[in-house]
Amino acid sequence: MLAYPLASLAQLCRLNAQYEERTSRVIVDWNMISHTTKTTYILLKSTDAKNWTEVVTDKMLRNYTAEDVFDYDDRVNRDQTYYYRLRIIDAGKKTVAFSNTVTVSTEADKTTWVIYPNPVNDVLHLVYEGNNIIKGVINVTVQDITGKIVIRFRAASTNKKLEIPVSQLRKGMYVVQIYIMNEMALNQKFVKQ
Repeated sequence: MLAYPLASLAQLCRLNAQYEERTSRVIVDWNMISHTTKTTYILLKSTDAKNWTEVVTDKMLRNYTAEDVFDYDDRVNRDQTYYYRLRIIDAGKKTVAFSNTVTVSTEADKTTWVIYPNPVNDVLHLVYEGNNIIKGVINVTVQDITGKIVIRFRAASTNKKLEIPVSQLRKGMYVVQIYIMNEMALNQKFVKQ
């Protein structure tokens, strides 16, 4: 049994990623906020958000501080979507939490959305981190594993931060989708605790 709740530990780190088209690199950075339990991390990467490979491992267990900022330069291919997340490990080498998952598209003019926390208890945050202006209304849906839409709403294109209340949902796996001008900008799974 863990001495700390998984959801709170997952919120202790914040992962960001930015694609640099000129150099064909994704710059991934993250920080770990202070916590009383010693932990370490593994940076994971995927091209399908299902199969993950380890990219960077910090082998040292420590109490991180908010000033501990880490980064990784990842050479990537164009016209591909990449997913990054952190696996947080305790002293017993057990996975105790995952960070938010960041989606990065290397396709021209694609939008970049980040969702967190994942798993989520009350409110799922959707943050637009793209450089392009959003043209059109933002349509958001949340589906259960059977494909049934359980949440649907629209937001103005000026919104770069959206909050979805999910406390009323049953525990389990869901998919959040964002459509802008009938094109999918995000299709990501999340877990409701």
